[in-house]
Parts: sequence; C-alpha cells; structure tokens
Amino acid sequence: MSGGASLLHLRADRLGLLRELLRRRGLRAALVHAQGGALGAATRSNACLRMFVDWDGVESPSTLLVEPGRCTLVVSNPFQLHAAPQLAQVDAVVFAAPALLGETVRELLAMSEKDAASVGQVGWSEMQWQTVQSLQRALPQLRWEDIAPELDRWRAAKTVPEVEALANAAALCDVLFTGFPAFLGADSEAWKTQRELEHFALLAGAEYCKTWLTIAPAAQRPQYLPHENRRRPEPGDQVLLGVMLKLDGYWGHAIRMGSYERALPLHRRLHGIAREMFDTGLSAFDIASDLSEVEAALQAILSRELPDVAAADIFRFRSGHGLGLSYEEPRSVAAFPQYADPTDPGRPEALKPVSGAMFELHPNFFVKGLGGAALGDMVHVGASGSRRLLETPLDLMVWG
Repeated sequence: MSGGASLLHLRADRLGLLRELLRRRGLRAALVHAQGGALGAATRSNACLRMFVDWDGVESPSTLLVEPGRCTLVVSNPFQLHAAPQLAQVDAVVFAAPALLGETVRELLAMSEKDAASVGQVGWSEMQWQTVQSLQRALPQLRWEDIAPELDRWRAAKTVPEVEALANAAALCDVLFTGFPAFLGADSEAWKTQRELEHFALLAGAEYCKTWLTIAPAAQRPQYLPHENRRRPEPGDQVLLGVMLKLDGYWGHAIRMGSYERALPLHRRLHGIAREMFDTGLSAFDIASDLSEVEAALQAILSRELPDVAAADIFRFRSGHGLGLSYEEPRSVAAFPQYADPTDPGRPEALKPVSGAMFELHPNFFVKGLGGAALGDMVHVGASGSRRLLETPLDLMVWG
C-alpha cells in the first residue's frame, strides 16, 4: 500500500473514531474549524482538520461538519469550491463567508434558532471573532463541547503511515541541506539565499517551507526576515540554517550549523558544546525517561562549558517539541521551556513520551559577543530506543 493510500485509510479510520465519539457523548455533530496552512507554525487548528480529510485552505479558513451519516466541508473562499469536491470521505462541499458560518451550519443540521443540542467543537481558539459571533447568533441554544483533548490523544503515538510521512518530510529536509551550498555565495544577501532555498523546497514537493538563516561573525539569534538578513557571507562567518517544511500535511524540521569557507576555533568549540547537548538529549529519549531531566542535562552542559557567561548574555529558544501534523504537537512541550518568551517561567515540567511519539530535538544557545550554536533533528521514540530521521550529518559544515 502506498504512503498516500495508507494516510487515506488512516483518515477514514479517524473519521470512524470521531463518529463513535459523537455516539458515546450524545453529540449531534462535530465542527472542526481550521485556519489555512499559509500560517505555517503559527496555526494548530490546521492539524485538526487534516486528521480527517486531505484538505488545506492555505490562506483561507475551512470548517468540517461531521454528522453520524454525512461529512460536509465548508470553505470560506469561493474560488476553492471547485478544488475540493474530489476529497475522499467528504459528501458535500459548500461555501460560506466567515461571518455567515453559523447560518450555514444551522441549515446543514436542519435546525432552528430555538433547537437545543450538543455539538463537539475543535479549533475555536483560532476562529475569527466574526465567525464566533455568527455561530452564537444563528444557534443560540446550541451547547458547544470541546473535544480537542480527546483528539489530541489520538495524535500522541504516530501510526506507521504517519512515521512514513514524517520520514519523507525528513528526507526533503536532507535534500535542502544537500542543495544549500549551491545557493550560498559571497554575491548573494542572506535573505535572497533563503528565498531561493524555500522556492527549491516548493518545487521539490513541499506544501510549505520556512527557513531561518543566520550569517554573522558571531551568531546572536535565529534570523528570519529580509531586513535583518542583508549580510553577504564573508570567510570565517558562522552560518546557521533552520528548516521548517510540510509534506502531505506532516512537518519536517531540522537545524544544521557551519562556517563560510573556513571554521574558526571558537566556532568549532561552540559546535562541540551543541553536539554534546544533542547526543546527551538523544540518548535519554525513551519511554522510560522524564524529558524534564533531558532539559536539565542540557542546561548542566551549558553551565559547565560556559561558567563565566551570565545568564542574561545567553539567548535560547525551546530545546525540543513534539512534531506531526502540528509544528508543535499538543501536550509535547511541558519539559522544554520557551526561553525566547519573556513570560515563560523557564521551569521544565514532567513529560514522558509514549512509544511511537515524534519529537524535534534542537539544543541551542547564542552567547553575546561570542557566537551561537544550534543543532536539530527529528527523533522517533520507539519501544527499543530512539532514532533520528535525517541522514545529513550533525558535523560542523564548511560551506562555500
């Protein structure tokens, strides 16, 4: 069975689980609302819809209405009406402007404003306010039940088709890292290199690709935007590349680091620290581990290797997170504080991965005035141990 066919069967099975959930909880229907994938890592709701149907509204929100005997996709972009009817498991595709979704759902459910019922919902946290108002106005007696927690549990352990899809996304990351040197050159500003690499990913089949590229004598943070990436590489510069892409709805994500034309001893040392952090973290990724201890071990290495550096002079982002249909899978980040967020308390919480879970492990640090280091790879947690998915070495690269 091909990967696409396997995912098709998986979505059908999950629709069956959703209908069983409706029956068990006495729900009239389930409303799965999703922002389009154009938002990339900024949306979680996109994953909820793609659990059930192979549809992405890209720049437009979409809503899946699942009833015991019917499945309807509501698109908010009329130009997508002709793109969606071939979807498996979908019985009908209709259009509704975001401000009129409630009226459309009322008609589909054949209900009046006075009818009372319970409907499961997921994705409301990312719903436009005009859409929320529409649902409340058109169906004031409806009781909305949040079913996201149960759906999230279905995603914790990845099935065989999902592992294959994630491995394919990892392989596409490998293609980008292999092709990267062809786009990196002294005559090209970093932002242009990013655009060329992202376009290369799209031509290779990615639905979405976003990169961060830091080129500097001493890297201080990930850099995403054109205005901060005007530098052309010079010999001895640090070069750090982060790749985030989607293939068949599943995320691929990895980070590699190197130097342009020659690697300075300091940059080799920073890489060595990051590599030790990665190897230590990877060795602890198993179903018996508390991943908060992984985070503590990474911090211990950093404190040991940079004892004289004040905490205020180190910039860091999250060391890891779950990966799947979402860039950060639900309930997968408790052990990994988001240090880049000034409101995050920075205290790891207990988190044990289930067998079959997929994570991104990317230890990182950027030291004021010295430079930065980051290495990232996709990690599949198995009952007999964990493995990283990419084939691109974690060695310090010398590019150019």
